Amino acid sequence: MAKLTFYHCPRTRGFHALWMLEEIGEPFDLRIVNIRDDIQSEAYGAVNPMRKVPALEYEGELITESAAICAWLADRFAGKGFAPAIDAPGRGSYLRWLFFAGSVIEPAFIDKAMSRETPRQTAGWGDLATVMETLARGLEGRDYLVGEHFTAADLMVGSTLNFMMNFKLLERAEPFSSYVGRLTERPAYQRAFEREAALAG
Repeated sequence: MAKLTFYHCPRTRGFHALWMLEEIGEPFDLRIVNIRDDIQSEAYGAVNPMRKVPALEYEGELITESAAICAWLADRFAGKGFAPAIDAPGRGSYLRWLFFAGSVIEPAFIDKAMSRETPRQTAGWGDLATVMETLARGLEGRDYLVGEHFTAADLMVGSTLNFMMNFKLLERAEPFSSYVGRLTERPAYQRAFEREAALAG
């Protein structure tokens, strides 16, 4: 029996973690919960009081938040090579970009989607133009954000950018278009995408 139990709702941010689980390649129990349904959401509150997905259980411990799940999986299954070792060069940059997706990129795009402007002095993510300029510099002359290989940081950033492109919030322009294209060609992404499509019906 799989030690990993993954709670997911199709067409949500849970896809980040679903993709990461496919990259890791370890068996897991998939529990589908419709967080949009009041009854299912209320029942799911016993697992995650936030009633949000994704959530991952491992030997009685609950892990929530996409970036935290991806970071934990990358470190727990370190032999898979999805994160620099704690004492390795690039570890700090890896963590920076890993959390950049949810704490900087996404809220800046939510501002755009909601046609609002959070004061730069107030927002921890600054403004969208600066966010994208910073990310473009991080990708300049590189296939991946850290070192020469794909990491969980690329997964989080690439998945977020792909989401924004699909919802027409981000133009498919360089350097982001080829970066996202490179990541979504990965077999693990394709498996996660196919699984997601089947679950969504």
